Amino acid sequence: MLVCCWQFIQAQSATWLHPGGRIGIFAGDTIAIFGNMTHEGSILSNPGSTVNFYGLRWNNSSSASILDESSDGMSGTGGWFQFIQPGRRNPNVVYQFVSGGYNVSQNAGPAFTNLRLINSPGLVLDDLNDLKITHELDLFKGMVFLNGWNLVIGHHNPGFIRNYSDSNFIVTGNHFGGGFLYRSELIAADGPVVFPIGTRPESFTPAVVAVQNNGGTFRAGVSDSVLAQLTQGRNLFSTSVNKTWQIDALNAATDANITLVHLLREEGPDYEANRNTSYVAFFNGSNWDTASTWAAPVSPSIFTSGPPDKDAAYNSRSFQLPAASHYFTSMVAQIVNSPNKTMLQFFDAYRSSRDNDSIMLRWATSREYYCAGFSIERKLLDGSNFDSIGFVHSKSPYGISYVAVGYDSLDIQATDLSLMYRLKVTMTDGSYFYSPIRIVKGRYNDGEINLYPNPVRAGTTLHVYYGAPLHIKALALIDVPGHRLGYREFPAPVNTQNYYELVIPTNLSAGTYFLQFIGQDDQIITTEKVLIINKL
Repeated sequence: MLVCCWQFIQAQSATWLHPGGRIGIFAGDTIAIFGNMTHEGSILSNPGSTVNFYGLRWNNSSSASILDESSDGMSGTGGWFQFIQPGRRNPNVVYQFVSGGYNVSQNAGPAFTNLRLINSPGLVLDDLNDLKITHELDLFKGMVFLNGWNLVIGHHNPGFIRNYSDSNFIVTGNHFGGGFLYRSELIAADGPVVFPIGTRPESFTPAVVAVQNNGGTFRAGVSDSVLAQLTQGRNLFSTSVNKTWQIDALNAATDANITLVHLLREEGPDYEANRNTSYVAFFNGSNWDTASTWAAPVSPSIFTSGPPDKDAAYNSRSFQLPAASHYFTSMVAQIVNSPNKTMLQFFDAYRSSRDNDSIMLRWATSREYYCAGFSIERKLLDGSNFDSIGFVHSKSPYGISYVAVGYDSLDIQATDLSLMYRLKVTMTDGSYFYSPIRIVKGRYNDGEINLYPNPVRAGTTLHVYYGAPLHIKALALIDVPGHRLGYREFPAPVNTQNYYELVIPTNLSAGTYFLQFIGQDDQIITTEKVLIINKL
């Protein structure tokens, strides 16, 4: 549909506003565009007006204009342009694309007044175009992918960004030059201005700039990894948070406080073990500097529009910044404490529900630090020693990982006897530690542990019979929330026996409780349900 005067437009096919064409959307009016939009003319967007865009691509030419109600067409409030996921209208469309028509280096081209994203997973900046929004970006639902280009928010001020969180933010890409978020003309009165950016959809790591004097326009981007000489040299992942932020003051030298937010799961092992010496590090041209003061990062992060993020933390530091490019990260100044070699998240062993001869072994590490692998050890319940039945090598490159890694293995055991399993977690230097022990009952045995009587009355003795001798350190009685209500320890040396007793406390109410069998390493070997009936 061609438009040559101020009127409204609604179309289900592709829409073209030709050079010289003009449309106006006035307060209270809403128009919908269901096809692709090519904009080469002029759009007047008044406060209270809305354009709902359901198409795949919106393309602004560099000569087009989108004006608000102010005299210069860019200093007012203007109306909303909403990019909405088509949903049932076109289920094949997921991402939407925008060619903003703006050029950051020339400071020229059209700019949206306000843009609201209602499209999960998001909006992608098309090639060869930057995007400018003069007033407000609302990340109501979805992410903005810079795709190597730039997003400018504000006109003679930093503008507003709403509803940013770990599920809605601006994705810069995971390498240098992946695109920048610009906030215009920051001044001290603005307070902390958040740049809600991250390298990937699962990695929200914003930067925050609080200008203290001599404000100006700032841009920020973030990339994965921290290298000793910025773009080359040794990877400093162990002592850093695996992120390098580029934050540039573009107009003039300024004093500013820089805050960097990182994810707890991306802390390197040495960083995590020495986080009380962490600080915001600045790359001085040849290496990363060391701050004069250090402190543990603050958590949870408050730099989100939603509730504080308990999975993130932040560090802050003030700088005198010349008008140039600057690079920052968070790292530790001293390594006093050695990191845990490997942290085992869980270990489970159980018979397969489909094949009673198959025993499934599953485990995961939350962190690995020079981990060689895992020796699977097994013994009969009344056996004297564990035997190694196999070795599983670490999946992590060089045995190092600071994110969770999962493993599984299978042991075929056609036996009616109960078995005990454990992992021997071995490091590359030969050191090791053991996992908790897991008991797997015999193939057709409903349970070689017999509790008598069960139900049991409070104030009486619960008799515990095992089908085979067992080493245990103690028995503990807990309620459903996990509170320990009864406990009996068997003095060292721990004898091998197949009968134990526990007196049920007299003050317990009728209900369901659990009996824990605690091994010599204070790990819970197994748990059995106990029913307590009315008091004596």
